[in-house]
Amino acid sequence: MSLPSTPTVRSAEPVRRSVGNRWRYFGRPPRLMGIDVARGLAIFGMIGAHVGISWMVAGPDGPDLAAIVQGRSSILFAVVAGISVALATGREQLPRGEALRSARLRMAGRALVVLALGLALEMLGSGIAVILPIYGILFLILIPFLGLRRRTLALTAAAIAVAGPTVVALLRAMTLSGAGIPQGIGGTAVDFLISGSYPLTVWLPLVLAGMALGRLRLDRRRTAAVLFGSGVGLAAFGYGLGDAFNGTVRGWLSGWGSVSSSASALSSSGASSLVASSSSMGPDGRGYLKRLSEVDLGAALSQAWGVAPHSGGTWEIIGSGGFALAVVGACLLLARPLRALLVPVAAVGSMPLTAYTAHVVSFAVLISPLGLAPDLSSWDGDPAVSGCFWIGCVVVLLAGCTMWALSRGRGPLESVTANVARRVDLPAGSGAR
Repeated sequence: MSLPSTPTVRSAEPVRRSVGNRWRYFGRPPRLMGIDVARGLAIFGMIGAHVGISWMVAGPDGPDLAAIVQGRSSILFAVVAGISVALATGREQLPRGEALRSARLRMAGRALVVLALGLALEMLGSGIAVILPIYGILFLILIPFLGLRRRTLALTAAAIAVAGPTVVALLRAMTLSGAGIPQGIGGTAVDFLISGSYPLTVWLPLVLAGMALGRLRLDRRRTAAVLFGSGVGLAAFGYGLGDAFNGTVRGWLSGWGSVSSSASALSSSGASSLVASSSSMGPDGRGYLKRLSEVDLGAALSQAWGVAPHSGGTWEIIGSGGFALAVVGACLLLARPLRALLVPVAAVGSMPLTAYTAHVVSFAVLISPLGLAPDLSSWDGDPAVSGCFWIGCVVVLLAGCTMWALSRGRGPLESVTANVARRVDLPAGSGAR
C-alpha cells in the first residue's frame, strides 16, 4: 500500500469554494499530483488482478490486460509507497534532530494502524492476499532508514534486490525447507515475511528505491523525463536478461501460472521427492547429507533469479521495478497538461487506504465469502462479466473518492492514520488534545 500518502498541503485558492474551484485547485503544487495518479493506477491494477480480468489488449497473440497488471500493480504500489514516505519526511531535505525523531514516531504510529487494518481485512476471508500487513511491518523496518541519504538508500536497495532472493533460496535449500520436516527455515513468521505473496526480499528494496526517488526534485519535468527513460531501459534490461537467463519467451508476462514465492522452487523440484518420503511431520531417519543431495539446488537458484510475476526473483525486481519507474515518470509528465482530466484518478490515489479497504470489503461481500454475486469474477464466471465488474469497481471508486476529496479533503482512513501518528508524536506530558 502506498502509505503514508503525500502530505496534504492546501494551496492558496479563492475564498468561495465551489465544486468547480475545488476541482480546479485539486492537486496543485506543492502537492505532486502525478504521484497520486500513479498510486490510483496501481489500485486499479490490483483490483483487476483480484477480480481476474482477462481482456486482450494486443490481439489474440499479444499480452492480455491480466498479464500486465499481475504482479506489476503491487510493485508499482511499493515504489510509490517509498516515494510517499520520502515526501512525508522532508522531501529533498533529510530530517535531522527533532524532525527525525518526530518522523520516526509518526512512522511507527502509521505502521501500527496499517498492520491492524490489514489483519482486520484478512479476517474477512475474501481470499485476497491482503497487502496491508506486510506494509505495516515494512513501515516499522523503514524507521532506521528515514535519515539516510539518497545514495545510501539506492545502494542498499540494489544490494537486497540482487542478493536477497539468492540468499533466501540457499538458506531454504541448506535447511531442507519444504521437505516435510519440522526443522529448517520455516514456520508462520518466515512464511509471512519471506515466503509469502509479498516477500521482504522483493518489497523492501522496492520501497527503499522509492524513498531514494522521493528525495529527488520530482516537481521538475526533466526529473520526470529521466525517470521515464530510465524506467523503460531498466525494464528492458531486467525482462530481457531474465528471459535469456531462464530460457523463456516473454516469461515476465506469465502472470497466472507463476508461483507465488521463491520457496516454490524446492517444492517443485528435488525437494518434492522428499515430501513423499517424509509425509509425516516426524524426523526423517536419513542423514542430512543424503537428504541435501536430493535437493535440486539449480532449480532453487533459478527461481531466485526468476522473471515471472510474483516469482520473487531478482530479474522480476529489476524489470518490474523499471516498469514502475516508467509509470511514475509518465504520470509526473502528464499530470500538469492533463490535470483536469486526471483529478478523479488522483483523488483515488490520494486516499489509498480507504480505496483499497473499500475494494476488499466489497469483494468479500460480492465474491467471497458471502458470495452475493460470485459470477462477477472470471475465476468462477464469464470473463466478459468480470471485465464489466472491474470497470464498475473503478467507476465507483472514481466517483466516491472524487466527491469525498472535493468536499472533505483527506480520506477517512487516512485521517485516522494521520491522527494516530500525530498522537504518537505528542511530547511527553502534553496529553491528547
